[in-house]
Amino acid sequence: MNLEVLINQYYEQLNENDLHVINYISQNLILCKDKTVTEIARNCNVSPSTIIRTTKKLGFHGYSEFRYFLKEEAERIKDKQVSNNQHFSSSVLLKDVQETIKLFEDNKRLEEIYNLLLESNQIFAYGTGYGQNLMLKEFSRCLWNYNIYLNIIPSKTELELISEAITPNDLLFVASLSGNIKTIESIIKNIVVKKVPIVSVTSFSRNDLAYIADYNLYYQVSNLNKVSSLNNTSYCTLNLVLSLLYEGLINYVRENE
Repeated sequence: MNLEVLINQYYEQLNENDLHVINYISQNLILCKDKTVTEIARNCNVSPSTIIRTTKKLGFHGYSEFRYFLKEEAERIKDKQVSNNQHFSSSVLLKDVQETIKLFEDNKRLEEIYNLLLESNQIFAYGTGYGQNLMLKEFSRCLWNYNIYLNIIPSKTELELISEAITPNDLLFVASLSGNIKTIESIIKNIVVKKVPIVSVTSFSRNDLAYIADYNLYYQVSNLNKVSSLNNTSYCTLNLVLSLLYEGLINYVRENE
């Protein structure tokens, strides 16, 4: 099991401090694998006890076991990079990008989504995993340029709370890779019953989230790992479709001024 799978598995239990620590470690894996808990805590500007609590939330008994995991993870990534350099073709990613652009351009309901972004009282966004949440945060940052505030829902608990107060005059984005919403299905259905417009953002496939949502945005992902259900390029095309939506919104506003 790799670090990304662990993050997705225990995502609902992680707070902002945990995500800060994990983000630092994941981006500096080679550096961190030989560091003590005190050294990592100093680099993250948190206490050593915070690091230990984070590792336990990821299912480890303590930091020593986690550091052993990091060493194995670093070796796995190194081997994978060597393999990718030998076998991976950039044409796969290029095809995913081209297909994602085509899926977006073929979407007949974009103007409806633009109008919802401009007219909704409140706009919320929920990512079913760590990476999806990061891409939504970047989308939120872009929307600020047009004074549109996207409320990022950090966890299932907050999603459940918001589901009680959200109204048909609001808007909800839900981003997922597979579109599997079993863990939040009852919450999403509660929101659907309240006639709140939902925009799904998923890989191009028949999936539960896309079926239940009012509007669909798709991105293409090739070579999906059947074991981990992850793909290194998935965040690239997810980010692309959200960027296309933002650029489309800008053009729509300019054309209608």
